[in-house]
Amino acid sequence: MWHYKYQPTVYYPKRPSNALYERLTQQLVALGIPFTDDFLGALKETHHVVDAIFGFSFSPPIREPFPEVIAAMRDAGVPVTSVDTPSGWDVETGPPEEGPAKGFMPGALVSLTAPKPLVRYYRGRHFVGGRFVPPGIAEKYEVDMPEYQGVDQIVEVGCCRE
Repeated sequence: MWHYKYQPTVYYPKRPSNALYERLTQQLVALGIPFTDDFLGALKETHHVVDAIFGFSFSPPIREPFPEVIAAMRDAGVPVTSVDTPSGWDVETGPPEEGPAKGFMPGALVSLTAPKPLVRYYRGRHFVGGRFVPPGIAEKYEVDMPEYQGVDQIVEVGCCRE
């Protein structure tokens, strides 16, 4: 984002000591991208939120400090784009029936590589990013991959509706 003249701020309250994540964090620091521990304060100053808190491997319960963060995204007056899975959602069953993610429906969802089963519950703009699934794998797992135009790495797709 920094390369496109956006001014992001990263909320990253629980930093693992994994070397890969430490290197990714250092890249952001080297670019001069600030980090904050105050999500609610940063939310007041932003025009868009990218929700990438948990990813598709999330399993309940939602631990602190994230209940308040998810509720704030749910109630935010700014657009929210979730990456792979809206935070607090189950990858298979979608939105929860209770808790801070109940009623959380981001305006856009970007599925990395392929749509996840939860998209049948999603009601917004849906994009798939990346051309990483070989045709044989898509066929084996019955994944309906979208048609990409030219050299595009992202495509907007319709969402499933029950």
